[in-house]
Amino acid sequence: MTLRSLYRAGLRRSAPRRSETPQDAADLGDTTPASLRQPVPEAAPRSRSLAGGSLPAEPLRPVVTPRYLWCLDNGHGRLQPGKRSPLLPDGSQFEEWSFNRDIVQRIAAQLDLLGIQYCRVVPEDHVDDFLRERVDRANQKTSELSLPKIYVSVHANAAASNDWNPGVRGIEVWHFPGSSIGMRLASAFQAELMRALPGWKDRGIKSHAIGSKRIFYVLRNTQMPAVLTENGFYTDPDETRLLMTSEIRERIAAAHVAAICRIEHEDYDGIPFWPLSMTVGE
Repeated sequence: MTLRSLYRAGLRRSAPRRSETPQDAADLGDTTPASLRQPVPEAAPRSRSLAGGSLPAEPLRPVVTPRYLWCLDNGHGRLQPGKRSPLLPDGSQFEEWSFNRDIVQRIAAQLDLLGIQYCRVVPEDHVDDFLRERVDRANQKTSELSLPKIYVSVHANAAASNDWNPGVRGIEVWHFPGSSIGMRLASAFQAELMRALPGWKDRGIKSHAIGSKRIFYVLRNTQMPAVLTENGFYTDPDETRLLMTSEIRERIAAAHVAAICRIEHEDYDGIPFWPLSMTVGE
């Protein structure tokens, strides 16, 4: 059964929302609207391990009353230099801009089936890093349903240089430093990615130190909770070959969708912090 057929299963109504509850002062950096704070008590369906990985054991529930507008950012553009693997022996090459767009396209196709509200921040290809513009677009975007926003930036990772660096591998999700909301959102994505990619290295959820100049631009300047997913290393030749396959890309996209569904149905309040969490210095 394909993911698409899994997601077409019957509609169930969501549980009613609880009243709003305050967040701690650590979240002030997110400038989070109060309307974000509306958890529902009913848990979304969990997953079980399937051959070769983990996919939903039962259909993900469509959303009757959307909770958020998801700003999906496929980081980098065709015109940005670098962001490519060295050539593989067969002459092929991994290009991050193409990978990121493919993942976001797959995510968007599933969100359409589930009734989840989203926007593609940078649908065009012929751009460079486009940092200021992508953040401005997300900040200025408004929801027809007056929904609060969450920003998800999709990437593949690279070691210190774009040369081959075998053995540096794995999955990590970044959040704004000091934000418990960001940590819970990152934890949801890390949990689903590790479930979908058993055997891949768990690099945990991460943030730069508070005040660091290295905090990712999209995490520092978006006026909403935001996470940045790093889905494997294209500087490791073995991981690069996997990232170039449709099967692994489908698993990565499905993991993002599962995390989004979990947050839509449960909100983020009850999501436990991922056990592997680290702060990167200056």
